[in-house]
Amino acid sequence: ITQPALNLQLLRLEKELGVSLFDRVGRNIYLNDCGQSFYAFVSPALALLENAVRSVDDFRQQRTENLVLGSVSQTYLQDAIMAFRHRQPDIRISQFTIEPENAERELNQNDFDFLLIPKYLDRPDFVQEVVYEDRFFLALNAAHPMADRPEISLADLKDEPFISLPKGYSFRSFTEEICQAAGFTPNVAMECFHCQMLDLISAGLGVALVPEAFKKKCQYNHAVKVLPLSGPPVVRPMLVSYKKNRYMTKAARAFLEFLREYYATERVENCS
Repeated sequence: ITQPALNLQLLRLEKELGVSLFDRVGRNIYLNDCGQSFYAFVSPALALLENAVRSVDDFRQQRTENLVLGSVSQTYLQDAIMAFRHRQPDIRISQFTIEPENAERELNQNDFDFLLIPKYLDRPDFVQEVVYEDRFFLALNAAHPMADRPEISLADLKDEPFISLPKGYSFRSFTEEICQAAGFTPNVAMECFHCQMLDLISAGLGVALVPEAFKKKCQYNHAVKVLPLSGPPVVRPMLVSYKKNRYMTKAARAFLEFLREYYATERVENCS
C-alpha cells in the first residue's frame, strides 16, 4: 500500500469513529490514548483473521509445508534442526539470523513460526519454552599451564586472553556477563565465529567459554582440553518462542514436538 493511500485510510477510520487515533508530529505519527484503546480491541480480531488464512493455507499444503525460523545464530539448536530435517524431509525449512535485541519486533513484524533465542522476552502474548539448558565449559590449549586441572574457576581467568564472537552476538554478551559476575571483564584478544574458534584455541591464542556441544568437536583434537567450571553450573537457556494466539501449522506443531522429544533424550544421555 502506498503512503498516500495509507494516510487516506487512517483519516477515513478516524472520521468513522469520530475521534483522532494518532498524534501527528512532523512526518511521524504515534498512537494516542484513543488509538491504543482501539488497537487493544482490534488486535485479537486481526490475529483471528490471520489464523483463518493460515489454516486454509495449511489445509491446501497438505504434503509440502514450510517452517520459518528466526535464530540468533545458524548454530543455535542446529543439531536438533538437522535431525528434524532428516525425519521430516518433505518440510521445507527457512532459517534467518536475527539480532537478539530485535527479537520482539521480528516476531511481530515477520512471518516466523518460531524464534530460537537464548533470552526471555517480557511479553505476555508470547509463549517461551525452555527446551534445554546448555552447560558451559572452558576450552584451552592442551599445553596451557592450567590444562591439567580437574576443573577451573572463572576467577582464575581474569588475566587470560579470551577468544569470543564479535560484539553484538548473544554468545559474546553471555561470555561477558558470566565473567563480570565472577568479578572481571574478559580481555577478548581474538574475535571470530564459531567455525574458527577450535583452530584458534588449538593454536594457543586464547581460552574460550564453550557450550557442551563443543566438547564433541574436540574428541579427536589432542591440542585442546575442555575443562568443567568449578562452582554452580554455568548454563544458558535454549528457548523456543512463538506468538500465543498464532495459528500453528502442522509443520510447526511437528517441529515443536520434535524439539521436546530431542532434548528430553539429550538430557537422559547427559545424565547417564
